[in-house]
Amino acid sequence: MKQHHMKTGNTIASGIHFNRSGVTLMEVLMSVMIMSIGVVSLASLFPISILRGVQATKLTNATVLRYNAEALIEAFPQHFVFDPDGTLNTNGHIAHQRRNRNYIVDPLGSYFATLDGTGFEDSFGNDGSSTPLTRIPRFHAGLTSQLAAINFFSQQDSWTLHYEGVPSSINGARDTITIDPNDISSGIVDLTELGQMVSTVTGGRMLIYDTSGKQVQARSITSASINTGSSEISFADPLPNNELFDSISKIRIETVEQRYSYLLTVRRQIASDVASVDVVVFFRRNFSPEFEAVHDVENFVAEWNPGNDGAWGIAGYDDDNDGSDDERAGEQGAIGSDDFQRRKFTVRYNASVDKPLLKKGGYVFDAINARWYRIQAFEEDKSVSPITTAIVTLDQPIIQSINDPGAPGTPVTGLILMPNVVQVYPLGNKVR
Repeated sequence: MKQHHMKTGNTIASGIHFNRSGVTLMEVLMSVMIMSIGVVSLASLFPISILRGVQATKLTNATVLRYNAEALIEAFPQHFVFDPDGTLNTNGHIAHQRRNRNYIVDPLGSYFATLDGTGFEDSFGNDGSSTPLTRIPRFHAGLTSQLAAINFFSQQDSWTLHYEGVPSSINGARDTITIDPNDISSGIVDLTELGQMVSTVTGGRMLIYDTSGKQVQARSITSASINTGSSEISFADPLPNNELFDSISKIRIETVEQRYSYLLTVRRQIASDVASVDVVVFFRRNFSPEFEAVHDVENFVAEWNPGNDGAWGIAGYDDDNDGSDDERAGEQGAIGSDDFQRRKFTVRYNASVDKPLLKKGGYVFDAINARWYRIQAFEEDKSVSPITTAIVTLDQPIIQSINDPGAPGTPVTGLILMPNVVQVYPLGNKVR
């Protein structure tokens, strides 16, 4: 006889139970937690990718300038490397080369030092106040105007907008545009300020859009181009004589922004036609004298130090086969030993300027031997206020000494903590 089972709610009369569909609160919370971990991990990648993108852009532009600089040197080695002050005769002379053994070719730095009247145009480095330190001379290579310096020692790829608007008229000769004074006074700057900007920042230009707004002509302007009384801006090269420029739909006035620039570091041997050249690329370099202030250092010495075994060379072994072992002379840095070259030193901040901003990957400049080093790590002494010292570790061994190797701990003036350096490119030896 067939037996029937009756359902009552979720339970069958025979005692068989079915699970309820859905999820518990605990399962929901676990799912939310797992998803949150994934989202947070993914979100953390965005700022890192943006930072890497910025760094990649800087290095790309720096590399472009590096190749531009090398091409310039290859074309004019005498002018930009071997005789940047224009005093060397065709055969060369010892007095010039002895005086200019290490130097900087920096037309932009020289121009701004001349402009602000600091008197530092001929010296790369100062005492933080008013005295130049002429251990490393600075030369302008004959590029004494800002326009000339910008053309050769910067990358002209960025412009700053100061005015954009519709002019009221253009004259029949098509070389003068009139602006409504009410229009420009309600904008970013007025005509007087605009004239000052294009006079101070060489490289002012006006972009002039035709009637349709699809074609544009660029014209260079200076402070002399702007007549504040009549609200007119003139330019030397007239616009094309066609119907497209019978009227102007828009103008833009811009000045060049010196985002990427560079200088050259030159090291020469006396009476030699060979020079070692470095290209130093900056991003938005600050030309204020305080950023060229020279700081004191301790233990900036090119030397070997014994490793953990405390012995020179391989401990207990006669590395140089002279009958004795573990002596410094002859055995320091022996192959297979744990001896290491010094990369760490102490910097004492110049009290005449604000504390410099050290950062990993930044650069320091040896103002005695004209060498650049990259910072691998640093640790400031925060036990005193204000902070006055830091222990700096370089990413390479010290090549030449600033301090006397026989006087450890004695501070010597000789280090510039230069900000905004993107990269230093050693070009190797160049010949005249």
